[in-house]
Amino acid sequence: MTRQKLTALAVIAAVVLGAGIWLGAYRDSQQSAAGDGALFGDLKAKLGDVTEIRLSRGDGSKVTLRRGDSGWTVVERNFPADAQRVRELALNLASLEIVERKTSDPANYAKLGVEAPDTPTATSTLVEVVAGEKTWALIVGKSAQGQAVYIRGPKDAASALAQPALTVDPDQKRWIDRQLTDLAGADVHDISVTPTKGAAYTLTRANRGDNDLTLSPVPKGRSPASAFSLNGQAQALVAFNFDDVHPLPSPAPTAVDRAIFRTFDGQVIELNGRRAENKSFVTVSVRRDPALAAQFPPEKVAETKPAEPKASEPKASDSKAATTKPEAQTPETPKPSTTTVERLSARASGMEFEIPGYKYDAIFMSQEDLLEPATK
Repeated sequence: MTRQKLTALAVIAAVVLGAGIWLGAYRDSQQSAAGDGALFGDLKAKLGDVTEIRLSRGDGSKVTLRRGDSGWTVVERNFPADAQRVRELALNLASLEIVERKTSDPANYAKLGVEAPDTPTATSTLVEVVAGEKTWALIVGKSAQGQAVYIRGPKDAASALAQPALTVDPDQKRWIDRQLTDLAGADVHDISVTPTKGAAYTLTRANRGDNDLTLSPVPKGRSPASAFSLNGQAQALVAFNFDDVHPLPSPAPTAVDRAIFRTFDGQVIELNGRRAENKSFVTVSVRRDPALAAQFPPEKVAETKPAEPKASEPKASDSKAATTKPEAQTPETPKPSTTTVERLSARASGMEFEIPGYKYDAIFMSQEDLLEPATK
């Protein structure tokens, strides 16, 4: 290679390197001008004072998340919100940092999804966070590879790419706490089902710790299905999440399937179900039955005595430790089944829940499904 070619390559390399250094410095200066990248520098210190978060779009969809004495609520549904999801959104908004400045040309806003959310065709979402007398507002646009998001202040011309990514869908169902129950199958003492069509029946587990449920009545000439099939119905209220919730229609439906689950600790959960327009709905009422709970007191766990110290080891009474007070024990958190009634009592009254079809089938199984096939 000639000296002339080597010189030319060196010049090109120097130009490329210089351009890269300039571009990096330019981007750094742009981010610095944005306030060290922080978008809402004062929100993080005010997170404990946030009382409302509003999400809205130009097509009219909106959700209002409001914090009260009992926690977060989806205002439009008058139902508890998923507190973890709300907390995640608030933290991400407070942590939002500008990565790179983007267009200031309104003609290009729609490409990033940061156009004003005031028309039905706008894809942007207006986010408003309220704490005390202050409101932080932001237009949130399209996601960038799931790691960042395009944003713009409602009164700003310049848009930006910011991190972390935000989930700001104003679909109210996304923000509802959709867990209805999480009742362990082993806690179920009996299940009574009265369908609108077909025979009524009861499944019973006689004692705590028994593995299997017993079907009653069993039609003459028929046999119960396998224990696996019978026991499966007791699992119907495990991780039971609904799809949507609305106020109970008036007048309330009268032709309903009915299932009553009773637990060994005296919880009674009654579900009334109906199907309409290819959808499945249930209402839930709850109470406690002290007499039932008294029949099955919880088993006491035998206390394990500490091992006697060896002869060479000093006894606790011989040390200063004997004069110290024992540490206060943290109360054991009750299992979900012990608080199901109280949780449902606070949120299920006057409401009708849309649930998955397969879950409806699991709750309101027909007696025929619990029998071995009839022999011809």
